[in-house]
Amino acid sequence: MKCIKCNNEIPELRLKALPTAKTCIACSQTNRVAGFPIISSKTTYSELQIVSQETADTLYAKQERKGSRPSEGMNQANKE
Repeated sequence: MKCIKCNNEIPELRLKALPTAKTCIACSQTNRVAGFPIISSKTTYSELQIVSQETADTLYAKQERKGSRPSEGMNQANKE
């Protein structure tokens, strides 16, 4: 299938994921999103929250920080 905007071939994997896609990725107007599991107990994920790419980038950055919570910093200071 060809893209209705640029007439390039739409990749097979895109069509597999979105069978109704009429545009290639480059021509798509849809914003990128990410999903984050919502934990309902220690070992159970019960829902998936869909967020914008901007929010996802912020959440990923927060996950990568270590010792960023005040209580962690205070616990480290008390040990020294």
